[in-house]
Amino acid sequence: MSQLSFQTTSAPETDAEHFAQRRAAIDLIATTRARAIRSALFGSYLFRVNPLGPETSEKRAQWRAILNEQRDAIARSAALVQGTDPQMAVPDWVCEWIGQHGSENPKTVAAFVRMSDLTNDVALAAGGGDVRRLRDALDVHLRVGRGGFFESVTGFCDGLWAKLDATRHAEVERASAAGNAISKTLTRLEQIGKHVRLVSLNASVEAARVGDAGRGLGVIAVEFKTLAEEIQMLATTARSEIAAMTGSEDGCSIANRGENYR
Repeated sequence: MSQLSFQTTSAPETDAEHFAQRRAAIDLIATTRARAIRSALFGSYLFRVNPLGPETSEKRAQWRAILNEQRDAIARSAALVQGTDPQMAVPDWVCEWIGQHGSENPKTVAAFVRMSDLTNDVALAAGGGDVRRLRDALDVHLRVGRGGFFESVTGFCDGLWAKLDATRHAEVERASAAGNAISKTLTRLEQIGKHVRLVSLNASVEAARVGDAGRGLGVIAVEFKTLAEEIQMLATTARSEIAAMTGSEDGCSIANRGENYR
């Protein structure tokens, strides 16, 4: 089973990174369902009698290694729903976010901890070669798994997704408000540019009317015209950059920013 990775342990700089790291943590927790099934499966392999003949010691060692891997992964999930990561790969701020959700769902957290303990019992019994102990451990493990554990994992992850969606919506709303504010500022800047251009035109007409005496005024008029053109260019460039960032045609709306998150 592939391992999920996290690129940084510090708080991300962008909303997309923020979302990606929390999503990776949710996915890691969601794998607990498959981990529990694999634990029971390979525990059963080690318990059962092969009708085709005894397995090799190498094969049984491989099964024990897989079982131990599932045990460690489930133990990690049990810690993560309580707000910590034994491997210290999930960022602290993500652990705190998940731990807060765990504190609101103590029964589900207890279910994760119990499944971790039961899987450890199966692994210890398989490693010790005690067939009766392994049988009893598998019996309890399977009964708890089928008795609602998988639904508990699903419900916990669904709750995290709901929180993540709510957070994403708030982030999109804030970004949309910021985009609208920028758009209003650009509109005002363009209005100022048009006014400056008009002043420049009037100054040029006045300078031409008075002749040599208006030469200095003509120089000022040229500077005003250059300034007006620069203002217009900056405003146009800013609108293009906002449009490219948001995918909107006019650069005013960024509400669709969150649609590509999930």
